Amino acid sequence: MKSGIRAIDFMNHKVVTVTPDMTVREAAKLMNVHRVGGVPVCEGKELVGLLTERDIMMRVTVLNKLPSSLKVEQVMQSPLKATGEKFEDLSSLARKMSEHGISKIPIVDDGKLIGIVTNKDVVAHAPDLLDTFIERLAASDKGMAGHPAAFGQCETCGSHGHLHFKMDQFICDDCIN
Repeated sequence: MKSGIRAIDFMNHKVVTVTPDMTVREAAKLMNVHRVGGVPVCEGKELVGLLTERDIMMRVTVLNKLPSSLKVEQVMQSPLKATGEKFEDLSSLARKMSEHGISKIPIVDDGKLIGIVTNKDVVAHAPDLLDTFIERLAASDKGMAGHPAAFGQCETCGSHGHLHFKMDQFICDDCIN
């Protein structure tokens, strides 16, 4: 299901970036100053990787390496697990985050970085996504007998099972009759 909310509508357009030839120490300082947990790595406007707090922890700190002696390109993720496109739907971006176990997706246009979407951005728009889901469900034939709409906890009796959307709530097969 598409939410109708596109990356370009909610992504962060002002992205802190680093270059591959910066030291990890310089990059970590920038991340700290801007209070971000990861930064895209760019050569000019071209996205070439991603550096996260976890990368620094796993490839520098745990190995007792000196951040000032390592370049970002030695520690960054490249190739990236996922990128997004400017008109990509919120639900698609959320699915990519879940599938790849990541919390940030750089948004690119023609290979050039134009923004970033984080798990915080997705959570901030989750109510809109849920509203869209409920509206579409109410307008469809799902939720009627023989067409379960979801699986979860019945809002009437509390039992778990297939649910139908009726009278603005999710109810089980037993309560629908």
